[in-house]
Amino acid sequence: MKDRQMMRLALGKGEARRVLVEAGTTVLVLEGSASVRGPLQWLAETPVAPEQGLGSEQALTLESGGWIDLTAAEAAELLVLPPQGLQVWQRVVRGLERLMGHDGRKKQAVLR
Repeated sequence: MKDRQMMRLALGKGEARRVLVEAGTTVLVLEGSASVRGPLQWLAETPVAPEQGLGSEQALTLESGGWIDLTAAEAAELLVLPPQGLQVWQRVVRGLERLMGHDGRKKQAVLR
């Protein structure tokens, strides 16, 4: 999956979308609520698709890759961030923190 890009989805109530994701992908619900089902996992020789409900401003990082189903419990807006895309957003947040003077590094005490 060389052309990994952030995907923004708007789903109406009850609408579903199937998406192929990599391990480490993060699903973020910006507004509304939705459920994430999958990817398939094997449990005692039986395929199981775990399902997780997410509310507004909640995120889920997927440990394995594969097909997932995103279903809106109510109208929802979601972001699907590939592993590299998440790192980009983390760098953006760090850059903003530096601009605001919160670079996360300890500042040396100055004795006068």
